Amino acid sequence: MTLDRSIGSGLAAFPLQVRAGPASWDGLTDAAHRLDAGAFLLVTDTGVPAPHVDRVLHHLRRAAPTRLLRTAPTDGNGTLPKDAVVVGLGGTGVVDAAARLAARGTRRPLLLPTTLPAMSDSALSLAGPAGPRPVPALVRAQLEFLGTLAPGAVRPGLYALVRHVLSVCPASYDQVCARLRPDGRYDGPALASFLALCADARTALTCYDPLEEGPAGAFRYGHAVADALRVLGVGALRYGDAVALGMLAAARCARTLGLLDAAGERAHHALLARWGAPAVLPAPVTPPDVLRVLRRDGGPGTVGMVLLDGLGRPHLTAGSTVTEVAHPTLSAALAPSRPSSPGRDRDRDPAGTGGSCARGGGTPSVVKDVTFRPRPGSRLP
Repeated sequence: MTLDRSIGSGLAAFPLQVRAGPASWDGLTDAAHRLDAGAFLLVTDTGVPAPHVDRVLHHLRRAAPTRLLRTAPTDGNGTLPKDAVVVGLGGTGVVDAAARLAARGTRRPLLLPTTLPAMSDSALSLAGPAGPRPVPALVRAQLEFLGTLAPGAVRPGLYALVRHVLSVCPASYDQVCARLRPDGRYDGPALASFLALCADARTALTCYDPLEEGPAGAFRYGHAVADALRVLGVGALRYGDAVALGMLAAARCARTLGLLDAAGERAHHALLARWGAPAVLPAPVTPPDVLRVLRRDGGPGTVGMVLLDGLGRPHLTAGSTVTEVAHPTLSAALAPSRPSSPGRDRDRDPAGTGGSCARGGGTPSVVKDVTFRPRPGSRLP
C-alpha cells in the first residue's frame, strides 16, 4: 500500500509517505540514500518496541553510519556535524525532540512517527511547543508501527481526524462517519484514508498560515479543555478522549452564545459517538477542577477557546480564532447534558451535519489514490 502527499506550509513543502507491507521497507533504504547523509542520528525512546528500532537501524545503516540516541540532548550547546541527518522514531514527544536537535544542524530531519497523533498531527506541523520547527526532509508513516500499540490506543489516536472534520472539512463528515468504529479496529486502507484527509486539511490552512497563528488556529479546537485534563492527570484518560471532551464543551459554549445551531451541536455528539469517545468528564473530575487549571493568575474570569459558527467555520474575534469564554459558561458546558432534540424547520439537520451519520450512511472512502493489494483470500469490509 502506498499513499503520497505533499504538505505545503507557507513557502515550504515536504513529502508525506504512508506505507504498509513487507516490500515497502526497502523504500526506507532508498529514502535514506537520497538524503546523502554523512551520518544519521536516530532519536527514539524506550516506548518504541525494540524490533521497530532494529529494523529502522538496519535500513539507515545501509545508507550511512547511524548512531542511536534513546533521548535527544536537552541542552542547546554545540552543533551537529554538517552532514548529519537527525531521524525521529516515535510519538509526539520524540518528534519534537528530533526537531529541536535538527534545528542545531544544517540538514532537514527525517521523521518516522509511530503513533496516530504523531502521524496525523505533530509530525505534519511546523509549529512546535517551543517555537517553529525545521521543515522535514520527509515524513514517513509506516503502518506496521501501529500494530504494536497498546490496546485501546488506536481509537483515541484519531482525534486529529475528528477535529479536522468538525472544524475544517465538514464535507467529509458522512464519509468519515461511515468508517469510524468505536472498537478502533481499522484496516490499512481506512487508516491511510484518514491520514490523507488529515494531510489535506493541514495543507489547506498552513499553506497560508505555516506557524498556525491565524486560520490554522482551528487545529486547536477542543485543546483548551484537553490540556487542562492532561495537567490534572486523569487516570487512564487518553489525550484524544480529552480532546473529544473539549470539542463537546466548545460546541455547548458556542450553542449557549448563539454561534452554533442545534444541528451543529448534534453533529458533534453523533460523530463522537460513532468514534466511541466519552461524552462526560471522568470521575472524580468536576467542572471546577478544570476551571482551576485554566484560570490565569490576575487575568479575567475567561478562558480562550476556539469556537465554531458552524461546522468548518471557526468563530473569529477581532481576526483571531480564539474567543474568551466566561467561566460560568464553560462550567455549564462541562456539566453532563444531552444535545438539544431536533425541532421543526429551525432545527432541521442540513446535509452533511450528521443526519446520515446515525444511519451509518455516507461513502466509505475519502481518498482515491490509495493503492492496496490484499493478500490472497482476504476480504475488505
